[in-house]
Amino acid sequence: MKMQVMSSLKKIGLTKQSPAEIVLTTFSPDKKPHASVMGIRAMGGSRVMLRIFTNTRTFRNIFQSRAAVINIVKDVNLLASLALKGFPRFGKITLKFVKSGHVNAPRLAKADARVEVEVEKVERAKISDEIGSSEVACVTARVKNIAVINPSIHPFKRSEFFVIESAILATRIKEALKNGRNEVAKRKFLELIGYMEKCRRIAPDSGALNLMIKIKDLFKNEMG
Repeated sequence: MKMQVMSSLKKIGLTKQSPAEIVLTTFSPDKKPHASVMGIRAMGGSRVMLRIFTNTRTFRNIFQSRAAVINIVKDVNLLASLALKGFPRFGKITLKFVKSGHVNAPRLAKADARVEVEVEKVERAKISDEIGSSEVACVTARVKNIAVINPSIHPFKRSEFFVIESAILATRIKEALKNGRNEVAKRKFLELIGYMEKCRRIAPDSGALNLMIKIKDLFKNEMG
């Protein structure tokens, strides 16, 4: 059974070697659905691991409900928009949720695959980096069900990877600015510009470039 789960996870892009960016959906205590983008890694057997900052709604939800759904989506625009939902200027995103059949968590109505999991273990640790100090939880979860809706393989384009990296950088810039680490924010912003220029070179007329310009413009007041 464990080998079957491992094989199924690998088919949808979840491996031990590298984390995958997914949409994690959870219920709040009052049953309100919530979605966030994060990295996840398979651990072997029927387990996966997530690293979640403990000061987030996602962590509070999953710690209380002990369940979540890993939604695999091919739409890089959806991933970027969800990752940047904390920026009011970026715009709102509307999602449709459906109750999952195997765990106490919602799932996205439109996802290419989903993995329903239940929490087994939560380990907290303090981390520090150039942006500041925070607490993160390593959450180990057991797979209860896997459903593949769209089995087609989707090779991400380089331009789409640039979008994902830019979205991650934007969240780091925001955190650095909040913590008064302005020099760190400037370095991260220059990294973002670098990705945007790479995208401009390989895909000058793409929707990915337009999205990256929109991400850059989130900081036009702070960075000029």
